[in-house]
Amino acid sequence: MTEIATRPMSETEAAQYRARFPIFEHTTYLNSCSLGPLSREGIAALERYRDDWSRYGAPAWWKEWIPKLREARSRFARLIGAGEHEVTISHSISSALSSIASTFDYRERSTVVVADLDFPTINHQWLAKEHRGVSVRFARSEDRIRVLPAAYEQVMDQSVAHIATSHSFYSTGFIQPVRELADLAHAHGSKIVVDGYHAVGVTPVNVKELDVDFYVGGTLKWLCGGPGLTFIYVREELLAELQPTITGWFAAANQFAFDGLNLDLAPSADRLQLGTPSVATAYTGVAGMDLILEAGTDRIGERIQALTSRVVERAQRGGHAIMSPLDARERGGIVMLRLAKPEQTVEELAARGFTVDYRPGLVRVSPHFYNTTDDVDRLMDAIDELQQQS
Repeated sequence: MTEIATRPMSETEAAQYRARFPIFEHTTYLNSCSLGPLSREGIAALERYRDDWSRYGAPAWWKEWIPKLREARSRFARLIGAGEHEVTISHSISSALSSIASTFDYRERSTVVVADLDFPTINHQWLAKEHRGVSVRFARSEDRIRVLPAAYEQVMDQSVAHIATSHSFYSTGFIQPVRELADLAHAHGSKIVVDGYHAVGVTPVNVKELDVDFYVGGTLKWLCGGPGLTFIYVREELLAELQPTITGWFAAANQFAFDGLNLDLAPSADRLQLGTPSVATAYTGVAGMDLILEAGTDRIGERIQALTSRVVERAQRGGHAIMSPLDARERGGIVMLRLAKPEQTVEELAARGFTVDYRPGLVRVSPHFYNTTDDVDRLMDAIDELQQQS
């Protein structure tokens, strides 16, 4: 499947994509950064998974399931501009980061740099190693929206093993200048590990242009494939030297040899794989990623910029504080609004037929390419009305 022409996505086309997601039959969904909705194609894929399991039993592994897992890896590689041998499968971002972390010898370089706005999964991965001699340094935000490259530079030195941070912050939607951070890390002889969970499917990603060493992402959110399936990219030049200290039988060069006496790791990124992956999510994940590829990542990025700009415009008109970048070029698919009683506001919006989310003190709105401008306007009308009542 190839991406269609890079013409801007019209309201009519967005509405056509919207109709492919049954969730809109009972709610106006603007919460893709928490969980991407299931498309009709995803529903059909789940039925295919059920049928394959029922029809084949164990032979489904080599007839359908392993080929489907390869398809999922292939789709993700295309989405980030990587070779298939540079990508492998994991269960969650936590397990993916654990596999990556296990390849570093922190006796040589004991410091890891993270951002204070990163999702806790990232920071906790290395804070949990402090009792083993790993030191965690934080690049800190001054405005609680973005972390500037200068904040990373202030904490870099020759003891840093790697920077580990987000491509786009879950808490504000700020898109980090990853290439600049990669150059900074490499200038200090360090590596860079990037969590792209809130980037792939929102904005175009090319790991070669970004020059990152590791990149992780998954199907739960913007790829509309569901939980249980993530991916690890490893820059090709690093593959041969990776020696993970946590592993699973899927990491073996020939897993079906069942050789328990020797560990011969795969020559590809599969050497970072663990145990049996989530097969059902491979089915829905392929369906979700195919939709993203069909719509086109460039076009999706432009569409999301337009929709989030509409949220920002309406919020400014309504006098609501915005805790996300105002410049659309810095903003992913998330707009954070400081509203009165955010948790109650989200519940009242749900009663009115809108699905959004909240984080401490804030309401989070996250439209995707299948949302329409009317979706945004009706949501903001409801927010204006509720805030006037507060």
